[in-house]
Amino acid sequence: MKCLCFSDSHGSPLNIRRALNMHPDAEIVFFLGDGLDDLEPFIGDKRRAFLAVRGNCDRSAFLGDVMVKKTDKITIDNRRIVITHGDLYGAKYGIDGLVELATDSGADLLLFGHTHQPFEKYIPTDGGGYYLFNPGSIGGCFGSRPTYGVINITESGILLSHGTL
Repeated sequence: MKCLCFSDSHGSPLNIRRALNMHPDAEIVFFLGDGLDDLEPFIGDKRRAFLAVRGNCDRSAFLGDVMVKKTDKITIDNRRIVITHGDLYGAKYGIDGLVELATDSGADLLLFGHTHQPFEKYIPTDGGGYYLFNPGSIGGCFGSRPTYGVINITESGILLSHGTL
């Protein structure tokens, strides 16, 4: 299953549209906060499921009429995925809080934003391991090019990559 992952759009819904158009086969879209208003025009797209969390800059706790959590979980093809913006776990200061969240949640994949920097790391454990993944900023904050994540969940594992607009 192909999924897209966005974070930190900060007023750039056009970049979200561009990435969605580039990947029409993506079945799930994860939005990791800081731009919930930018995501709102797309949630009516019935071809995809949307799962979002709030960031520290989101003014509203709602996307449409649904309350959006700060951290959420979903299981896809027996893979447990935890999503968060990252501000509650000190993402700008290191990965320790994120590692603790992933470990405590039994995650196979932890998605986070907040830093505006693309990041991918596999953390091996006695039970196999898990990934930490940040798509960067779809808004292209601070003069950088807009980035997003592509996640392919297959029977043989999880494949992660970053895309640039």
